[in-house]
Amino acid sequence: MANFMFVVPPFFGHLSPTLSVGASLLVKGHKVVWVGITEVADKHIPEGGKFIVPHQELEEHQEQIAKILKRQDDGPSLSGPEVMKLALEETYVPLAKILMKGLSRVVDEFQPDVIINDCITFAGALCAYQKGIPCVTTTPVPPDVMGDTKNSAPKIYEWQQNLILGLQRSCGIYTDDIVIHSHQMNIVFTSKEFAGFTDSQPHMKFVGPVKGRPNTTPFPWERLEKAQGPKVFVSLGTLLVDIRKDFFQKLIEAFANEPLTIVAATDPGIIENWPDNFIVQGFVPQSEIVPKMDAVICHGGFNTVNDTFLNGLPMLITPIAYDHFHTAALIENAGCGIKLRYKRLRIADLKTAMWEILTNDKYRNASKRIQQTFIDAGGNDTAVALLENFAREVLEEKV
Repeated sequence: MANFMFVVPPFFGHLSPTLSVGASLLVKGHKVVWVGITEVADKHIPEGGKFIVPHQELEEHQEQIAKILKRQDDGPSLSGPEVMKLALEETYVPLAKILMKGLSRVVDEFQPDVIINDCITFAGALCAYQKGIPCVTTTPVPPDVMGDTKNSAPKIYEWQQNLILGLQRSCGIYTDDIVIHSHQMNIVFTSKEFAGFTDSQPHMKFVGPVKGRPNTTPFPWERLEKAQGPKVFVSLGTLLVDIRKDFFQKLIEAFANEPLTIVAATDPGIIENWPDNFIVQGFVPQSEIVPKMDAVICHGGFNTVNDTFLNGLPMLITPIAYDHFHTAALIENAGCGIKLRYKRLRIADLKTAMWEILTNDKYRNASKRIQQTFIDAGGNDTAVALLENFAREVLEEKV
């Protein structure tokens, strides 16, 4: 049996797939911990696992952490280059610097055989490099979000490289190689077909979506069963708090008098009076709800996209910031849905697009094709097998 350590960011969309994989590893008898910069509720952590926050080392950084997390709400108002700067320079790099000291201590105490760093949690890979521990990276979104900047935008590429090399040097790593990701294995939670990869490097392993993390959130199932007409699930994920009221107000104007049911995952308090055909709850058992839906509206968060495709459903996607636009383009390219940009969202367009998706079988048929590629990728079984084989080779080398 092996010791696995997941190093994760304070964004649930990136944490969620690691919880599913970790749960499967725990069932197989391995030891599993997660390390992050903010606490996660115990109900989300699989039985037998542990989530560790190195509070002692993070205490002096609490104000900075709060500012970084609050800054994420500015994403929808920023231009493309500004979003890139927010993500890399103002979020991923400083969070890596903040986590390094505490992570180093936790690694020494837990003694992992393998460190698994999320693709934006650079500290995991940096710590693994420092201590000579084998490392795997996990990527919850299609991995070419920023495109080939080396050839298409050389100045941006140079800025990226210098920023990362500066981070590495600040950690005492002076190689000219980029070591914030594993070059041994990168597990990507989508299919190669959906991501548009015809050829990929051998260490890139497309396993499709994973599932199985705990979710015991109650939900008014009886009300859903009595609902009339098509059922549509709506989610904006866990970020983007400041735009929710405006977004859902537009949905109300579009669908309050339509013969369908909207299941909205958002704080009910943002709107004083919800229409009767809206079922609204702050936290929902999403993986249990989506199979009962006819379509999904989302901003491009990949956990919702994966749940949608795993059930072969079409979607109306409203990209807002970050990697949403890349995901929306992939969805349109695959013929699985319609994209409406949030900043240009009009009520008439919402209605037209939603009913087109619900009544034109081409969107569902395309989604069924992507669903099959996700199933064929193997999900949990493939991810666990890859990690177990990786760890086995590591342990054999130690003997």
